[in-house]
Amino acid sequence: MANISLAPSAEEVPMASMLAEMLRANLEGKPEKAKVFEKLKAKVYLFAQDAETGMTMEFDRGKLTVHGGQEGKPDISISTDSATLLELANIKIKMGMPWYFDQTGREVIRKLIKGELKIKGMFTHLGALTKVTKVMSVN
Repeated sequence: MANISLAPSAEEVPMASMLAEMLRANLEGKPEKAKVFEKLKAKVYLFAQDAETGMTMEFDRGKLTVHGGQEGKPDISISTDSATLLELANIKIKMGMPWYFDQTGREVIRKLIKGELKIKGMFTHLGALTKVTKVMSVN
């Protein structure tokens, strides 16, 4: 069972508990995702612009703590609308990498280009971003 916990600050952010549950379900019974989770060390801030709410996921090699709001200095910050945040979980993984050549992937690229999806740390922490994508992808 994945070691995922909610910090007290996360109780006020419904998106935080929903995402924690999604990740827990995503990791159970999927050894390839659990392996990536065990290696992942990064702090990721997600901000849903339309809901004006954010959360920080602090991955620490097999342990995840979810905080409400921004906690510390994130390695990666993702800012977009709620629907797009959820849509990021639908990115397919092929040959161990996020797949941007189907409709979901192309839509993510389109939103990045138009500025509707902002990812700070995308290039400086590409390895961590790829691991986060693998762990969060429901596919």
